[in-house]
Order: sequence, then C-alpha cells, then structure tokens
Amino acid sequence: MQDNDMLLTPIGYFHGSTTDKHRAPRQPNPEHGIDGIIKLDKGYDFEQALIDLETFSNIWVIYGFHKANGWKPMVLPPRGEKKRGVFATRSPYRPNSIGISVVKLSNINGLNITVTGTDLLDGTPIFDIKPYIPYADAQYEANAGWLDGLNHEETEVLVTEDLTHMLDDEEIARIIKHAEQSLRDSPLPHPYRRIKHIEGDVYELSIKEWRLLYRIINERKVIIEAITQPGSMK
Repeated sequence: MQDNDMLLTPIGYFHGSTTDKHRAPRQPNPEHGIDGIIKLDKGYDFEQALIDLETFSNIWVIYGFHKANGWKPMVLPPRGEKKRGVFATRSPYRPNSIGISVVKLSNINGLNITVTGTDLLDGTPIFDIKPYIPYADAQYEANAGWLDGLNHEETEVLVTEDLTHMLDDEEIARIIKHAEQSLRDSPLPHPYRRIKHIEGDVYELSIKEWRLLYRIINERKVIIEAITQPGSMK
C-alpha cells in the first residue's frame, strides 16, 4: 500500500441496543436487524446536509468496525467451512476497518436519523451517508460468487407449542430473534456459532447466559424445545 494516508473523521455515531459484536446480525433482513438512531455531531451544518434525505426510503451508511482489531487476509465466513480471501467476504477484519450497509430510513428529527434493519453496534462511528437509488444500486444480473456454489437455503426456526407463551416476554422474544439469526445459515456447530452437540439430533445454542435446546428436524428446519433463563442454571 502507498503511503498516502487519508484521515476519516466520524460525522456522528450510531446508538442501538446491541454492544456485543458476537450478537450483531450478519446481512440481516428487516425482521432480524437492529433498530437505532444515528446522531450526527453538532456545529458542522449537517442540518443543511440532511435536506431532502427524508425523501428516500433507504440509505447507504458508511461506518467503522470499531470493535475489529487488526485484519486477516483469509477468514472463515459464517456460511461454509472453507476460508476465503477477506476481499471476497463481508468480514470486519479488513486492512481498513470500513463497512457499508443499506438500511431503512424511518425518520429524521434534527440531527437524529432513525434507521431500522441495521447490523450496527452501539457506538459505531459513522463516516458518511448516501441515498440508496434502486436504478443505480440494484444490479439484478449480478451473481453471488462463491456463495452461489453453496446452494444455500436459510434454516427455518420453530418453537414448540409449550414455549409459544414465552414469546410475550420482550427479552425472550429478542433471544428467539437472535437464535433465528444465528441458526439461519446452518444449525450445526461452527466457529461463529456457540453450538454444542448434546445427543442424536439435539443441540444447544448459547446466547450470552441463555441456553436454547433445539432439535434438527431436517437440514433446513429446527425446533426449539427448551429455553434456560439466566439465573436458573446451577
């Protein structure tokens, strides 16, 4: 790399409910993404810079992976069991820790931009914002490279009837959503997933102090049969 350094200064920061990088959703859909607010810094005329942005439904957010330390030329993606070149992945461990995501724009109030469906952690530095323009940004003829070769189908996550009443609890509902995000690529053990094989077709997923016991019905469907709440483990 040439010695032509470019200094990037954050224009603001993202504020959301997720601080742990291991709980950040990967390539989330709106249902599993993180909602939050981008708060731009005062004193830089960003109020004017935001004029007309509210006319767009989606925006590009350019940000920094502030919890990624160092970079790796080869990484193991969440999908598959083979290491890939970092430039062929969305890994945060890059030569320059810069990320880009399309998010749903919900509201702008002063310097506060409410967004949904993100994969951003609380405290993420924001470097720039651009409108998402479908006719320019959506390349329908594009392929997905090595991902196409995996013939991937997302795993469906169900819960038993005995557990459906627990979904009324907001925290448990969040845990289930996180489980869906963790298991959608594969319900089997992987370095990116805290999964332990119990016996037969039964596995345990750990999400912080929570333990979710699930059974693999087939390679694309699992059912959660038990949820151990924090403080209940001996």
